[in-house]
Amino acid sequence: MQKNLQLAFAAALLSSTSLSNAYAQDSTPRVSSLDEVTVYATRSAETTFDVPAMVSKVDADSAENATAGTVSQLLDHVPGVTVGNGPRRAAQVVTIRGFDSDAIITMIDERRQNFESGHDGRFFIDPSLLKSVEIVKGGSSAIYGGGAIGGVVAFETKDAADLLAPGETVGATSSLGYRSGAGEFTTTQSAYGRIGELDLLGSLSYRKAGDVQMGAPISGSNDLPARDRIYSGLLKAGYSFNDFHTIKLNAQKLHHNGEEPSTNTDNSKTFVDKDIDDLQLGFKYSYDNPDNTWLKPSVHVYRNRSDVEEQDLSGTNAGRIKLRRMTTIGTTIDNQTLLKVADGHKHTLSYGGEYYTDEQVGRSNSTAFGGVPNAEAENYGFYLQDNIQLQTSVGAFSIIPAARFDKAESNDKNGNSLNESAVSPKLSLSYKPTDEYMFFGNWSRAFRAPNLTEIYADGQHFPGNNFLTNVDLTPETVTTIELGAGVDFKRLLSENDRLKVKGSVFRSRGKDFIDQRFNTTFTTTQYYNVPKAELKGWELEADYQLAPFEVTAGLSAVRARNATKDTYLESSEPLTLSTGIKYDLTKMDSVIGWNSKFVRHNHETETASARNDGYAVHDIYYRFTPDEDLTVDLGIDNVFDEGYKASSALYEEGRSFVAKVTYTW
Repeated sequence: MQKNLQLAFAAALLSSTSLSNAYAQDSTPRVSSLDEVTVYATRSAETTFDVPAMVSKVDADSAENATAGTVSQLLDHVPGVTVGNGPRRAAQVVTIRGFDSDAIITMIDERRQNFESGHDGRFFIDPSLLKSVEIVKGGSSAIYGGGAIGGVVAFETKDAADLLAPGETVGATSSLGYRSGAGEFTTTQSAYGRIGELDLLGSLSYRKAGDVQMGAPISGSNDLPARDRIYSGLLKAGYSFNDFHTIKLNAQKLHHNGEEPSTNTDNSKTFVDKDIDDLQLGFKYSYDNPDNTWLKPSVHVYRNRSDVEEQDLSGTNAGRIKLRRMTTIGTTIDNQTLLKVADGHKHTLSYGGEYYTDEQVGRSNSTAFGGVPNAEAENYGFYLQDNIQLQTSVGAFSIIPAARFDKAESNDKNGNSLNESAVSPKLSLSYKPTDEYMFFGNWSRAFRAPNLTEIYADGQHFPGNNFLTNVDLTPETVTTIELGAGVDFKRLLSENDRLKVKGSVFRSRGKDFIDQRFNTTFTTTQYYNVPKAELKGWELEADYQLAPFEVTAGLSAVRARNATKDTYLESSEPLTLSTGIKYDLTKMDSVIGWNSKFVRHNHETETASARNDGYAVHDIYYRFTPDEDLTVDLGIDNVFDEGYKASSALYEEGRSFVAKVTYTW
């Protein structure tokens, strides 16, 4: 495998020399992840390179991501990000720098995704409906509230404006896709248009998949039994009036029926038939008058309801039916005020409030069911942030202080309750002595109240083991310090090349870190507070462009320890290197690329079952666009059929041939 990789890399390097000379006058450097604009990091539009934090943005429609059928495949090469729970499609969750999904705020079109489950996903969306994914890494509670200890994952769905070409008023797009590794077939149909000030979009997607073929040497009878039938729909409407006022309506629906292992630790013993119904509704009003620097308000009201019903098909509890339902209703009100003090000195004040409720329902036809308490929570918060920009004779400074107050109240059907509040401050600094160099640092103290399951869980966990309620749980508080730097060099080796590199080191110290433990006889399970925990690591992202050639790289590692017992936590992430090589063959209407991921073995975990061996996975892709209406995407994922475990005891998908054809009418 190493010899093949070396030969491929050498061929790519030799080809790039001649190709760059042939196409230098016809090609321009494409926009990389470090050039993308982020709005979630500071609530102001800035490039991911310039913000005083590590932020990644993924284009869901790019050549390397077009054939992704799961969130894991979409985010697989983002530094510092892992998608857990194996290849079970409905169970995938995002972790950032070792912090799990409970310590991360996940949003879809700015709607919080608060569904809770130890063996299911936190959100339900088909990648075919996505435009982009933005990942803000590090404590973000100062503006997003409790739960953003590890960062923010923000999914954005497509709008009519993203699909209409300049001058067009109506359009339609059809796509067909196939993935051999899971026998997967998918089709997406979209129609969209602009009538005066009214934008409309409707999308329908269907995805059908079967057993997941695992990589050698464990392929064959040990393939992961699975069956998925997924129907997704998206309706969006936007209307602008009186030049500066905009109203947006959003409805998103998903139904998923499938069969899969009940947990991420077993692919042969216990299977469930799973039905997921997810409905999300949103209404947003905004006002944006460029001449009014005091008012830029927005009001967002939304409602999410996620129902997951499972029937045990095998095992001790065969025939049991259980339901978990989470309903979230939320409102956010935000405003921005721009104050120009003098030339080269301005303030952007962002401030607002948020209120949301969660109601969880759990029921079953069997008493052998637990972990889903009937409970509800009420949360509200207020934040203030000042983004100070200073242009001086020695360079540009950015100073961003922020703070937020949050209050969380919850109770269950048994009369237990919890009432907590906290203030989450943050200070970010950056300095650019010239356009080529930037230095940054940030300090934050983030807060997370325990969720409903962690506090009120009772009933059976698994045969012979029961949950214990713990109303004495206290919120996690995590203090993070991060220092980083970046460079942006143009015309480094030639007149049309560019190198961007950005990286950081960080340390997060947690107090009352929430974890799960068994008693000494394995008869009970309870969530508890780890008095002191520490996570530290580093991260690097680089992009080099010499048209039509591009090389990208991402490097990250996290070590997590129980500082009280001086033992490892499950949150450790091994040294991981992601690389990409891409040719943009403009004259041939094509893009071709090779992505690789190298992961060191992970033995720094508390339990032996969580330890994984190192692995290397390679993907190749090709995009052909003969005209503006037709796009053909082809690829091979896991080219060398590597058998590996990424973040669970389940093996991941082996070699898979992928294809997608998209036509715009």
